Parts: sequence; structure tokens; C-alpha cells
Amino acid sequence: MSNSSDDSSGSMPSAAETKAQTKKGLREFFQQPSIKKLTGILVPGALAAALFPIFGPAVAGTAASIAIQNGLKLLGISFSASTIEKLLKPLEGKKLEETDIQGVLEDTLEKLVPADKQVNEEAAKALVVVAPEVKEAASANPKLEPEWLAENLEINLKEQGWMMARIASQLSELVKLDLAQSEVARQRLLADWTLISQEVTATRSSEVTDITQKAKGKGGQVSQRVSASDDSKVSDVKQDVDLTSSGHP
Repeated sequence: MSNSSDDSSGSMPSAAETKAQTKKGLREFFQQPSIKKLTGILVPGALAAALFPIFGPAVAGTAASIAIQNGLKLLGISFSASTIEKLLKPLEGKKLEETDIQGVLEDTLEKLVPADKQVNEEAAKALVVVAPEVKEAASANPKLEPEWLAENLEINLKEQGWMMARIASQLSELVKLDLAQSEVARQRLLADWTLISQEVTATRSSEVTDITQKAKGKGGQVSQRVSASDDSKVSDVKQDVDLTSSGHP
């Protein structure tokens, strides 16, 4: 789980080294003899393979969350502290081999992504970031047709719900392109990532008061939601949306 042997300074791997490890993990994932039987976990499996070079070494550290956030930045990925905490929780206090850590990460993603909106949205964006690498890794397996990846990726994305379901068709089209074109499409999709979601939820007989939700941007979709359940109460809510260039309220 340590960094390269020539890293005597103890500094974190470079962006190039991190991306190389992510590509290696994805190639190994798509080279599995049973890969065509894993279509039901294609999304969490690919994500776990891509993220393991960041999560695996950090699990052994005392400042895992910070190390992971810094490592993800090298890939152009941003996870909130709460999402990282949720992904790390099943690994806490366990002595695991590297392959076991990747398996636990995959299982955790498989459970969290369709159930947790925040994790889903952040993981969806992460998948877009590494989409060209996913395509490249799948293409390295001569037994996998490009159509297989596009079709099954779209199906599994839709099964995850939330943001993943929304980008399913776009990501499916992206992986049909050659690597140069897919990079252009990836950048466009990230640039158009204009959904802003703000949510306040009160549960277990709780009371939430004096809520202010503000969103400002140039077009896109804005979702502001307040909900209460289990005899809970939400009061004094102010919502403010400013889409200055969209021409819509």
C-alpha cells in the first residue's frame, strides 16, 4: 500500500503516477474473465477500480480523509468530506489486503450510490472525469465490443438512479467515440454540469428552523427541497434562486 520505492521524501505521488495507477486498476477490472457477467455492478466496479489507488494507500494513514481529498484532486475529482467518510466507514479498524480493500469499496459504492443522493451525484461526476480511461481500459480487452460497454454502462447507470440516471445516455454516447473525441465530449459534459441541488430534511421528531437556501448561476437546473417526516417540523424557510442569464425565474 506504500508509494513507489523511490519516493524517499514521503511526498504524495504525482498526478501522472496517480492517473497511471488508475488506468492500471481499470485495465485489470476489465480484463477479468468474468467481466461480462458483472454488468449488474459495472458502475460501482469501475469506480472502485479507478478510486482504489487513492483510497487503498490512505486507509492505512491517520489522516485518511485529507489524504484522499488530496489524491482525488490529482485526478480532477472532488468528493465532499461526508462522502469520503461514508466510503471509509466500512474499512475502519480492519486489517485488509489491497484486493480486499477494493472489494469492500466496490460493495460500499454498490450500496450507497443508488441510496444516497449526495454520493450518487459526486460519484457520477467522478465517473465522467475518468470516462476516457474507462473506455480505454475496456478497449484493451479484445473480447469486449465497444457496443457492449456503451449498452451495459447506460443500463447500469439508469439502475443507480438520481444523477447517474440523468447522464446515462450522454455517457453511453461518450464511450462510443474515439479517445480524442471522448475527451472533448467529457470536457463539454463537465462544463455543462449545471444542476445545483440543495436539500434540508428533518427526521426523528426533530425541528429545523430559520433555513436559507440560495443558488446563483448561469442557466441550468436548480433543485431546492425541504422535507419533514416522523413527526418532524421545518419552519422559517427562505429560498432564493438567481439564474441571471437564463431568462427564467
